Amino acid sequence: MTLVILSNRLVSPCLMMFLCCILIGLLSSFPAAGDGVKLTNISAPLKNYAELGFTLPTNVDVETETLSEENYTSGRELMASLLLNGSRVTLHLLYPCQAPQTMLEPAAMKSLLEAFNPALAQANYSSELLSVGGMPAVGGMVQNQIFVAYQPTNQTPALVVMDGAIDEEVLVDFLQYLRITVNEDASLLMPGYCPDTTTAPSQANATSNAAASGKVTSPAEARKTTFESNKEKMAADMQAAKEKLAAAKERMRGF
Repeated sequence: MTLVILSNRLVSPCLMMFLCCILIGLLSSFPAAGDGVKLTNISAPLKNYAELGFTLPTNVDVETETLSEENYTSGRELMASLLLNGSRVTLHLLYPCQAPQTMLEPAAMKSLLEAFNPALAQANYSSELLSVGGMPAVGGMVQNQIFVAYQPTNQTPALVVMDGAIDEEVLVDFLQYLRITVNEDASLLMPGYCPDTTTAPSQANATSNAAASGKVTSPAEARKTTFESNKEKMAADMQAAKEKLAAAKERMRGF
């Protein structure tokens, strides 16, 4: 499994609190960069499966590392890694055999992540809903790594794992403008890799009921509805998140 947990490198309680506040701070509308800082849009194909895009200040050194297809117990993944000013960021684009058909609630996303890598059962999740590229996400910490997960499309979740030592502003800039455009006509799941799965009764019933009601909600509409329903809560949490982050920074002075 490509997500490595280094049990002999524990994060101190103060650093854990600080990094958790950084995650909560992602709820806030942080500026992409300070006044006068030039930004660069970066994009790269992930084979023919997706396109990766993000925006960073021009003074951030970006180095590409690996791009590979990997197997895991209940699916396959496209794994890409890069260095941002020397801090590793690893992207896992997941293709579960039992692909989600709708936007997942946080508990369901956590279960999917733990099926991908059981080490994530040890993670400390943020209690707040985060935002990645304007889309709802869950996130947290596991040992010395920060991670966030969201669904670029309903059927193809993405997990982003970052070195806990990554610069705060680089982390925020990267996640705020991260774009993963999935080619829904391509899949890593080659014929025969997954157990034979015909249309499940619950899925067939749901499709039948939707057709009978004359109203079928597209995946895009479902994602938008779910995200819109969380906007009010996110807005209410913004100021509190900023205050928590400022307080954590103040407590970190001298460490």
